[in-house]
Amino acid sequence: MTTPKQPRAGRPLVQPRVAVAAIFGTTVEWYDFALYGIAAGLVFNKLYFPGSSPLVGTILAFGTFAIGFLARPLGGAYFGERGDTKGRKGVLVTTLLLMGAATTCIGLLPTYSTIGIAAPILLTLLRFVQGFAAGGEKTGALIILFENAPPKWRGLLTSLPAIGTGTGTLLSTGAFALITGVLSEEAFLSWGWRIPFLLSAVLTFFGLWIRRALPETADFQREGTPEVPEPQARPLGKRIAESRCVSAWRRYPKEMLIVIGAGAAENAGYYVYGTFSVTYADDRGLATAGLLGGITAIAAVKLLTVPLFGALSDRIGRRPVSIMGAALLLASAWPFFQIVDTGETWAIWAALFVTLGAGQSAILGSQPAFFAELFDISVRFSAVGIANNIGTVLTGGLAPMLCSALLLWFDHSITGVVIFIALMSVVTIVTVGLARETRHTGADDEPAAAPRDLQQAL
Repeated sequence: MTTPKQPRAGRPLVQPRVAVAAIFGTTVEWYDFALYGIAAGLVFNKLYFPGSSPLVGTILAFGTFAIGFLARPLGGAYFGERGDTKGRKGVLVTTLLLMGAATTCIGLLPTYSTIGIAAPILLTLLRFVQGFAAGGEKTGALIILFENAPPKWRGLLTSLPAIGTGTGTLLSTGAFALITGVLSEEAFLSWGWRIPFLLSAVLTFFGLWIRRALPETADFQREGTPEVPEPQARPLGKRIAESRCVSAWRRYPKEMLIVIGAGAAENAGYYVYGTFSVTYADDRGLATAGLLGGITAIAAVKLLTVPLFGALSDRIGRRPVSIMGAALLLASAWPFFQIVDTGETWAIWAALFVTLGAGQSAILGSQPAFFAELFDISVRFSAVGIANNIGTVLTGGLAPMLCSALLLWFDHSITGVVIFIALMSVVTIVTVGLARETRHTGADDEPAAAPRDLQQAL
């Protein structure tokens, strides 16, 4: 049962300050994450995990890559609780600062030859901090745009952080492509690879400047249920039982599972086609410059395709757009790697457009609003943060390491990787197919109120 709803005032279609703050923060997040993904296959396997065969070193390097994803649900839970009780703005500032600091420190980290085993340990720790911060950043950007958007334009506006995803990938792959193109391999491995990581400090500083004056969302100010301090500290068990994280699972178990599974194709698709493919080409002895250039170009294309698919979801629904994208990734799995084997740059770019520019973009543009529309405001940040990040861990974070292992297990055949991306695509198709359509949620421009029992408890 919900409390009576009061009509909210009309909202402008676009609030530039909110949009820029959300997009730029996501740019820094994905710049940092994409840097690590590329460096894991080209640098870290040589400088931080020596003494192994190149492919085994890559698997170990991608292991630290996965550690960052394992930290994301923890960050989603921690920052989700803070976002639902103390407000959205503070979370966005904190997560951006943590992410930028960790990435900059990676650029300053000594290698295995200098400090021995401490090097991979510190690299893993910094990757954990990256993941912890990302667990709140991605959700925070989504929520702050969602709660400032007119319901009829939520698909379009909540897809805007994906512009940051594309921009961050564009900047990171572009930086690596430039450096590998102008430096010798010796210079690149000696010091050149550090430059993109150190540039994160500049991006972070600018992002903090943009976000410092960001207002709290009107929805949270009006409908939020801030935490009420108690005279004495509550026992840890009671605090956990009464947390928004537990409340989200108790009240929305089906929706939480939907969010976990719905992004499987998008998560796996990005890291297979946009990250692991570089490792695959390197293992085949193929030049990676054309592939890196294609990933960079498609990242620019996604600046247009993702919002277009978000807008399309406002017209025909979140479910059909997501299912279409997953089906495209499924159909492209085997042909993509056959095309990479040809070494033809134009064909590789076309394959990247189909997989990342269309298939992944369709899911990426349609699902942010879909996820937020499944939950009311009292647990929205926590629910989306936890479930979405769990899904990212299971279907995205482990993908590069798993695919490298499958490549080794199948004796350098791509068969295992194709089976993996096919399974992930099917998971998305089935999960989204079983969900309810949410496009018309709140179409009357009325806020979702917290359940009365929760309001009374707080």
